[in-house]
Amino acid sequence: MVHERITSVQNPLVKRLHALLDRKGREGSGSFLIEGAHLVEEALHSGAEITTILYDSEREMDAACRRALENSAHSVQVIAATGAVLAKLSETKSPQGIVAVVKKSRLKWEEWLDQQIQSCEDLLLLYLDEIQDPGNLGTILRTAEAAGVNGVVLGKGSVDLYNGKVVRATMGALFRLPVFTRSLPQTAEEWRSYGGRVLISSLSERSRSYDQVDYSGKTAIVIGNEGRGVSPEMVALADLQVHIPIYGQAESLNAAVAAGLFMYEARRKRDRQS
Repeated sequence: MVHERITSVQNPLVKRLHALLDRKGREGSGSFLIEGAHLVEEALHSGAEITTILYDSEREMDAACRRALENSAHSVQVIAATGAVLAKLSETKSPQGIVAVVKKSRLKWEEWLDQQIQSCEDLLLLYLDEIQDPGNLGTILRTAEAAGVNGVVLGKGSVDLYNGKVVRATMGALFRLPVFTRSLPQTAEEWRSYGGRVLISSLSERSRSYDQVDYSGKTAIVIGNEGRGVSPEMVALADLQVHIPIYGQAESLNAAVAAGLFMYEARRKRDRQS
């Protein structure tokens, strides 16, 4: 296999790809960068639309990535680059020798939801209300896929879904889990029009313990912002307020930890009922 070669960080393609490290560049191009052999391999195996791969010519391409590339359904531009070029496109302290350009998901919320409603009675969704920390968002998405959540809605005002730290923290889950960035109140109203329930994470006196709740049927769990919790707009749309008991002196749990507990409790309850 003959690959193109780039040696200069001033190359026009390198400059265009470097812009993908910024949210504005990602939004303008509809693409994002991933870094590291594991993520590239996961993207290839998951059928993500990779357009370009650059690897360090001094290291050669990772063998697992090469095999996955050979089986890819997409036409991928492969470029052998210098370590300096890879460093230019890296956000990590120690560049991992391979990066790839991936097209953002083209899934449409309305079409996806209608299809899911028609094919499945029991749906579990996760709504994220202005999650700010990239590590939290990535961890939540990784856990959501592991817990078998059907889809995630990321509220406007949240950290960019395609932020490099978010993508790395998902460990590849991003390529398999349907995630939509939308207005949460609007999406919640659409969800309820299909008979879906909205459960919000809340420490109010009216909330019920998370292990005393029915998660069957069409259920959406809302996790709030790390600082202020769930927005008043979403509280007004809630069918039920739910909390995780705090036994020590901490005021609250980390958002990713809370989300994980909710999702796995929902999965446990749903498995017992099936």
